[in-house]
Amino acid sequence: MNTIIKSLTLFTLPVFLIACGGGGGGDTSGGSGGSGSTDISSSSPTTSLVNTEDIVAPRAFKFCIGDAIQLSVNYSGSTSGALHVYSHADYVHTNGDVDVDPLSRLTTIYPDLTTSVDIEINGNWEQIYARWVPMSSSEPEQTFVVTLNQASGAYVISF
Repeated sequence: MNTIIKSLTLFTLPVFLIACGGGGGGDTSGGSGGSGSTDISSSSPTTSLVNTEDIVAPRAFKFCIGDAIQLSVNYSGSTSGALHVYSHADYVHTNGDVDVDPLSRLTTIYPDLTTSVDIEINGNWEQIYARWVPMSSSEPEQTFVVTLNQASGAYVISF
């Protein structure tokens, strides 16, 4: 008798939960759709759509918000390495150290191959970040913050 009650309980409990929908709320709109549906007849009146031919912008309007800067590297060390340039910081520590966002890399500069590059940046950015990664363990990695405030658009990183 005891096993019959246990099996009946184990059978009816899942059936009851499935029949009730798992307790996720319900449709309070009164419609026959799911919980996210709305009744079209009860919605507020909509305005007519504007034709795209009616949208006009002045001739001088530009969607481009990019600026071109020139970034030069003045490296005085003897170890070869790479200077990775990033647009965003991932984390700024209380002592001012910056962890760059690896997904925001703009370019990589190899000082033994070139000392200057032109970079297209967003005009709304206030800073870019450069991370020096040497090819030798005798020299430490370094991170530089470049504040974008020069009218000339020319910036130099010296290390």
